[in-house]
Amino acid sequence: MEHWNHSLFLLINAGSHPSTATIQIAMFLAQWLIYSIPLLLVWLWVKGDRTERSAAINSALGVGLALAIGQIITMVWPHPRPFMIGLGHALLEHKPEASFPSDHATVFFTLGFGMMLSGLRKFGGFVLLSGALVGWSRVFLGVHFPMDIIGASLVALPSAWLVRQLLRQNQCGDRLLSLLESMYGKVFRISLVR
Repeated sequence: MEHWNHSLFLLINAGSHPSTATIQIAMFLAQWLIYSIPLLLVWLWVKGDRTERSAAINSALGVGLALAIGQIITMVWPHPRPFMIGLGHALLEHKPEASFPSDHATVFFTLGFGMMLSGLRKFGGFVLLSGALVGWSRVFLGVHFPMDIIGASLVALPSAWLVRQLLRQNQCGDRLLSLLESMYGKVFRISLVR
């Protein structure tokens, strides 16, 4: 498996003379697209209806669970990053720390799966596609292996599903949503669309 991971990494990773445009696109995806996630969640909360706010809560809690699981995995199995073993070309500066699973990809994939499970298929599909692009960029720039990205999706889907199931138990999610809507309404003196 590790041989396959290394071989696929070398196919995706930037060569010795990558184009400037490709590097700039990859840098944007790898470093800056993650900041669209909180903006998307805020937009869903403020501009969305009750279904969209519920999806935002479900997805955000799923991301929290997936990231916690990812941290446990890195403690148990601290897999090195490509540049730590001298493989390929590293074009993005990164701390030498465990790489599996990718936190960036975990966030995108969990959010995307969470939205799809909550009925927001277009949003979810768009976020999953964005996650795949972010994953590609981080491998291209030399800070992750392909298995780090695949591993993120394998952590993301069960995390999103589990949170969705837990919030459906005894209408827990509905009560949490009502509480947060009430708090939001009192703080900002706004009545949210039901």
